Amino acid sequence: MRPCRCDRAVQRPVLLRIASVGCLIALASLAWLPAEALTRTRLGGHAEHFIAYLGTAMVMGLAFQRSPRLAVQCALLIIYAAILETGQLFSPGRHASFLDLAFSSGGVIVAGLILWMARSRRMLSWLQ
Repeated sequence: MRPCRCDRAVQRPVLLRIASVGCLIALASLAWLPAEALTRTRLGGHAEHFIAYLGTAMVMGLAFQRSPRLAVQCALLIIYAAILETGQLFSPGRHASFLDLAFSSGGVIVAGLILWMARSRRMLSWLQ
């Protein structure tokens, strides 16, 4: 017996919500790892922050399309970034950086703008 299309429509948001929780856990884990346990890419720390938070904001925005509002999601994610950045003060070999927070926030804002434009043009109707 083949599953109906309605089952797939219900599964998509659930999987996206699980992915968004996974992104939040990954951000916390990577933010608070000791410096010697962390491997950097060639892109550098600022680009890593921007890309990580851009991706997380995109996944969250797709997962939670109705509630909370997109602006609230972005604000909460920026606050989360600030908490994680402050927590680096207590991680061995790490330090908090306002510039890292700025790049993280920039990624959230860019993702929020992309999602807002896509929602306003009804480009995300395939997710519902």
